[in-house]
Amino acid sequence: MMRINRSVALLHALVGIGLVSGCGASSPPPAAAPAPPNAPRVVPGSLQATPLLGDLPQRVSQLGGSPLAIVASGPMSEGERLGAFVDVPKDACLLAYGRASASLEDIDLAAFADEGNPLAVDEGPDPRPTVLICPPHPNRVYVAAHAASGAGLCVIAAQVVPRDRAQDIGRMAGARGSLGGAPRTPEAWPGLDDKVRAHQAALGGKWDELRRVALGVDARTVSGLGFSVEEGGCTDALLVADEDVAIVDADVMDAEGRLIGRAKDGAGGRSVTVCSPMAVSGTLEVRPHVGRGLVAVVLSKTKPEAARDLASRPDVAWFAPALPLDATRTARNSEVGKAGYGAPTSTQNGQLALGRRSTSNVNLAANGCTRIDVVAGAPLALVDAAVWDDAGSLLASNEGTDGTTLFACGKGKARVDLGTRGRPGPYSVLVRPEMWKDPAFTAHPLAASRMLARASAGPNGIPEGNAGSVKFASLDATHQYVQNANVPAGQCLRIALGTSGEGTGVEARLYDSVSGDELDRAHGQNAVSLRACADANPRTVRFEARATAGKLDAVVGERVIRAK
Repeated sequence: MMRINRSVALLHALVGIGLVSGCGASSPPPAAAPAPPNAPRVVPGSLQATPLLGDLPQRVSQLGGSPLAIVASGPMSEGERLGAFVDVPKDACLLAYGRASASLEDIDLAAFADEGNPLAVDEGPDPRPTVLICPPHPNRVYVAAHAASGAGLCVIAAQVVPRDRAQDIGRMAGARGSLGGAPRTPEAWPGLDDKVRAHQAALGGKWDELRRVALGVDARTVSGLGFSVEEGGCTDALLVADEDVAIVDADVMDAEGRLIGRAKDGAGGRSVTVCSPMAVSGTLEVRPHVGRGLVAVVLSKTKPEAARDLASRPDVAWFAPALPLDATRTARNSEVGKAGYGAPTSTQNGQLALGRRSTSNVNLAANGCTRIDVVAGAPLALVDAAVWDDAGSLLASNEGTDGTTLFACGKGKARVDLGTRGRPGPYSVLVRPEMWKDPAFTAHPLAASRMLARASAGPNGIPEGNAGSVKFASLDATHQYVQNANVPAGQCLRIALGTSGEGTGVEARLYDSVSGDELDRAHGQNAVSLRACADANPRTVRFEARATAGKLDAVVGERVIRAK
């Protein structure tokens, strides 16, 4: 019994000691925190992209190509671009190719001139784009790759290729435009010159050739070529395909990617003609439905004053006016007033809608012709207009991107018929007497209207210089109408001709009467304009005109203008 009590007492003592030590003693010090890791070590260098090229550089060199040059390399993700400038020898070709890691599923490759126009493009759906650029070409090109799908490592390489080896190297590398025989110049197409002449004759007007390009095309993707239009002028592209491709489509896109014009069949091959009131820089996109080969592209342009001689309606790169109607109307009245015209005798306002015509009734001048300005306000664009007399005879017609000017040579009441092919919006019709007067105008109103329109210049339709003689002529296809004229020293002479009747087309030429040299020529549907200038000595010129087919009544007007 005594032993049990002692054991219990000992247990109580031990518990008490444990409680006292738990309440009164301090905790042991915490363990020291581990030291932070060292900063990562940055090692200079870049990803090695050269292995992605495989043995292609060696194979190109074995066939006569230059050593390899890396244009650019680095990681890319979808939508990113990579590129650099490459100097190209004048008499050699350049083979450029892009390669990518497996995770970069699709890359596109393009070569650009300094002004940004594409010279060659490979947009095939694969990571192995290759282009071959042969003379004529710029002294340097900008080669760039675009990641179309995926992300990964990309490398762009280039090698110089002798022209006489370009066929074999291009075929081996699968380069765009390399198949179909040796590299060809556009002149190698049989009968190309004849096709160009036939095409330009069908267009009418006077065309100056810009360049000829042998463009590599592939049904799998689009090929691009720079396409620009001067302010107030037109640019035409004639496309003649070789035997390896068929059914070629061609679209003209502006810098924002908007479609401006689309090729159609015509004399000589597929073609697209674009006119613009403003300078336009765009791209001609070409793609065949079938095959892979070459297309000869012949680019030509008209001078701004000759754009209205065209026998067919071109595509128009149009821009809606950015100013409200009040501002455009005030600006037109101001410009016309500076040229010597009086204030409008009447002003009518209205709204044009797509698919609907609008009519304004006007009173024509009792003596001479009437000038009618149709002014557009934002956002109205692509306006076409015609003036009809009470008997239903056409007196004048014209069209414009932001309005137009008509010259109606009749008497009494007339109707102005308006429409739009672009955007709806407000307009004003401004009516005032025309300053240039002659009895031939009212005797042959439609021919006079067309002559006056061709004699005017600029978007506001202001006649240039001082009015000269006016003559009436009958034209047919078997006789030349001849008229001699004098050009004052230090001045220029513009001869404008307008026609009416059942015939079609008019051809005109201007010669130096002494030397016999051709000074100017034009071919239009119903009106033409020619120009000759004299230096310090007066000059005598010979004007010849004839109808292309049938018979036409013509009004010929001269204006003397200051030489520029």
